[in-house]
Amino acid sequence: MEQSTVTDADYEQFKNLLRFFYAQYRYNCAAGSVGGVGKLPRRNSNCLYPLEEHLNQFHLSNLFHNQLHIGDMSFEIKFSSQSSMGSNRCTFISLVGTKIGLYLCQEPRKASAGKTTDLPFKDFFTWDDRNQEPKKLYMGEQYKPQEYGSYEFADLGLSEEAPVTDQLKQLFHLLQNLNSTVKAQQQVHQEQIEADVSRPHNWILFGAPGTGKSYVIDQAAKQYPHCRVTFHPDYTYAQFVGSYKPVPSQQTASGITYGFVPGPFVNTLIESLENPNTPHILIIEEINRADPAAVFGDVFQLLDRNDEGSSEYSVRTSQELKDYLQGKLSANAKETLRALIVNLDQSETDAPAYDCSEIAIPNNMYIWASMNSADQGVFPMDTAFKRRWTFQYLPIDSDNGILQSADGAFLSEHWDEIRTNINKLLKSQGRDIPEDKLLGPYFLSARELHNDDEDAEQNAQNFVHVFASKVIMYLFEDAARYCRAQVFRIPDEPQEQLYLSDLLRNLNTNRPDLGIFAESVAPTLENPENTDSEESTPDDSEESTEESAE
Repeated sequence: MEQSTVTDADYEQFKNLLRFFYAQYRYNCAAGSVGGVGKLPRRNSNCLYPLEEHLNQFHLSNLFHNQLHIGDMSFEIKFSSQSSMGSNRCTFISLVGTKIGLYLCQEPRKASAGKTTDLPFKDFFTWDDRNQEPKKLYMGEQYKPQEYGSYEFADLGLSEEAPVTDQLKQLFHLLQNLNSTVKAQQQVHQEQIEADVSRPHNWILFGAPGTGKSYVIDQAAKQYPHCRVTFHPDYTYAQFVGSYKPVPSQQTASGITYGFVPGPFVNTLIESLENPNTPHILIIEEINRADPAAVFGDVFQLLDRNDEGSSEYSVRTSQELKDYLQGKLSANAKETLRALIVNLDQSETDAPAYDCSEIAIPNNMYIWASMNSADQGVFPMDTAFKRRWTFQYLPIDSDNGILQSADGAFLSEHWDEIRTNINKLLKSQGRDIPEDKLLGPYFLSARELHNDDEDAEQNAQNFVHVFASKVIMYLFEDAARYCRAQVFRIPDEPQEQLYLSDLLRNLNTNRPDLGIFAESVAPTLENPENTDSEESTPDDSEESTEESAE
């Protein structure tokens, strides 16, 4: 709401709210209200405190049951018998939809036994002494109640007959601006959340502890149905997928029978099949704290996704899981899964009714995980498992410039040449690196190399992240783990250890060595960037390019 649209009625309504706030505290100090000076009255309780009557005196009767709407702002009085009115942790007047509130910041006081008053509630609004408590009104958040400043009650002009003061207008407009700012941020955040479903289907965030991996996943997943599980060293396939176990039963003499008990993977799969138009997310915390290949077992094969995001292959189910799915899935869900299986094997288009003997992951099922890179020694992931995931590295220090000097279109176009040169570098500089650690021609899938998205710029940006999260991460953590100093270019600033964040920050497609390798791995460029000297001439630049190409 623009400031020019504020009416006199808006100011008066806001003034009445502050008048009640002030009177409420002073009345409580004198009367003890519901048992303690400074204690808040309890809304909708059996106490004799006449809250609604007191609100009516300030034309705020609607506040007893509803929020108070002033322009595009909504206010609420939060009553709590657990909190002391005016204390830092109690928001008495809250700006709805934000964490912002109006506070008194008064110390809680103890009530005298039987303390009461015969004075009318409205009389507690006026004051005889400008220094009488409460003197100030503070604005901030719960743990920062003075963050946005304070106002003297005496300067706010809260007498019923007093004109609206500049201080009250200033307070009102500050709340108004904060309200607009918060709503704008929430709108941007909502748009980001809505776009998060476009994140990879198999996605692992990794980095040092405390970099916000779980928070990023939670923010991306919170508006969608999701299930969270935490891996640990004793976590097994039977817990993750499901197994035959004893279960309580009222139909047997022993009170126990046996049945298939599903794990989070099967539960998420069923929910995805039952609601094919809604994304369902399985969140795995600390994925490398267990042996992931063992925990996934045969469903590991399902992690291969096609262009639509569904499993590229299916796996056969155990008899126990087959029986469970037959009894659990609705007819529509069975048909959804049958169509998914048929699409994977066109020779079975005339197959009879689906009997749940095979499963595949639909494109609305996402598996997102977090991994502390410091814990990789617990259960190292094998390369085959890693290839089926998109990794995203969260650096220890946020760096907005990361990956900004890389051209994804260039990397994609010259991928095979870059891959071949990296393999040569590994063979020449590596320490007995076995052949199966080299980069194969299909290390990156055709979908990753050539996205069908019409937005060429977005495709290029996506490939930069693919190159960083798969190629660089794989080389750093696996293939060149024990010969990093020979394979990678040491940063310009001397340091004891090379970090993955250094490589990501220095990735630069304007250089033959891509800014991170010990030798040239990219095709010769017409105008490569020369970082050795700021005063290099064009001739010098061409010379250095030829030398690096050799």
